[in-house]
Amino acid sequence: MDSIKTSFEQNKRAFLLWGTILLFFIIFGTQAFLNHYFFRTNALDYGFHLQAMYRFMHFKPGPLTIFGKILESYFQIHPSFTLMFLTPINWLLKPIFGSYTLLLVQNIFLILGGYFTYKVILLKSNNFVFSFLGLIHYFVLWGHFSAIAFEYIDATIASTLVPVFFYYFFKEKYGTSILVLFFIITSRENMPLWFIFIGLFLGIDSYLNKKLWKWPVIIISISVVYLILIFTVLIPGFQQEGYSYNRFQYSSLGANIPEALLFVVNHPIETIKLLFVNHSENPVYNNIKAEFWYVFLLSGGILLLRKPYYFLLFVPIIAQKMFSNDYQMWGINIFYSIEVVSILSIAAFLLLKDIHTGKVRFYAGAMLCLVTFSLTVIKMNTRESKWYNKGKEKIYDKNFYSSQHDIKSIQLVLNQIPKNAKVCASEKLVAHMAFRDHIYYFPHIRDAEYLILLFNSSTYPLNKTEFDTKISKLTNSSEWEIMNKTKDLLLMKRIEKK
Repeated sequence: MDSIKTSFEQNKRAFLLWGTILLFFIIFGTQAFLNHYFFRTNALDYGFHLQAMYRFMHFKPGPLTIFGKILESYFQIHPSFTLMFLTPINWLLKPIFGSYTLLLVQNIFLILGGYFTYKVILLKSNNFVFSFLGLIHYFVLWGHFSAIAFEYIDATIASTLVPVFFYYFFKEKYGTSILVLFFIITSRENMPLWFIFIGLFLGIDSYLNKKLWKWPVIIISISVVYLILIFTVLIPGFQQEGYSYNRFQYSSLGANIPEALLFVVNHPIETIKLLFVNHSENPVYNNIKAEFWYVFLLSGGILLLRKPYYFLLFVPIIAQKMFSNDYQMWGINIFYSIEVVSILSIAAFLLLKDIHTGKVRFYAGAMLCLVTFSLTVIKMNTRESKWYNKGKEKIYDKNFYSSQHDIKSIQLVLNQIPKNAKVCASEKLVAHMAFRDHIYYFPHIRDAEYLILLFNSSTYPLNKTEFDTKISKLTNSSEWEIMNKTKDLLLMKRIEKK
């Protein structure tokens, strides 16, 4: 009888766990897929990553034609190898999912991050209900929905694997954790710096738990060596003439990395102040940092005060946000909080697990989930962060599930364009046509054979007046003929010279 009861309990837990995972797989997928279906995805960056994926599938990192300046290699933007490593998966999925492939891949990784967050908390707490609450907390965090709204980025893929790294490290399967580490740090140039601090955290944690420092030291050493390799070999090696890599955008600290380090050492109070204040000269950007801090703290960040060495997990990723010249990085928009939310649930629930009374621990975890979910819903509606597009993120709004465009008729027109043709398209159409050697976003027409433009949509990088003027000139030009024109779009073909 006891074995039947135990089996029933295990089945109930499995149903609850996998049912929840499936539910959020559908929720995340719905947000990602509908944004693409309704032509809300961008040429930069989603179209760019799709063309890069297409190039890797043909064993070429470039050229990439979507940027205003044609790039010889995908690695011009970041020394990131994630897409290259994902090529086998993309081979399997592209024939079925087409331009939705990277959205599906990213969704799978987001779910994987949630599952391993649950596994880490279960490993440390040996309590299913408490670990399940950690899973819920991970899934309802605001930063995941913001990252999905940004479509696809390598940083999201890498960040979701950090819980995988922690799980295998805590399981003492160090070889597997090192393999995961290599995948993560080769995804973006800030990742090895982050893992130097993660290694320090693990070193302190190992010391407190009377374990050897050996593996944390190895992690730190690998990260330091790869960080040096990035800036001394990879970045200089991938550059092309006329296109320089300039990712040091922290003028509040100095003109370069050595100056920034000296500033931090010589002006510690001023450095801490920069984490909280608007250091631009424009008051429009006031309160963006404050918004991040109160959302972060109420979503579990306040618990870091219980064991301050847990702050090491967040120091480099929050510092790169707040010290940046780019105010967009300061807040909770797009993917600029993905590293934070990928480990926040693990940090918060590992700190909560030390509450010895089972009921108190349960209620504290449940309350944290409720507060975090409420913040996510509220922040989908209104933000201090600038350039927030709630139409791509507010999934509880009925308007999210509709479009002003006739989607099916647009798709029929897109299908008329030959797959090997050189195409120039409106910014919101590019991602649907990116699997080709030559795809440009309007007004970079270059040698395009077809021109397809979407009305009543983004005219980036032109304003509406410039866009209309350009179209008027094209339609009156002897160089182009109109093949199709509706209320939604204009399709033109370049007239061949005799």
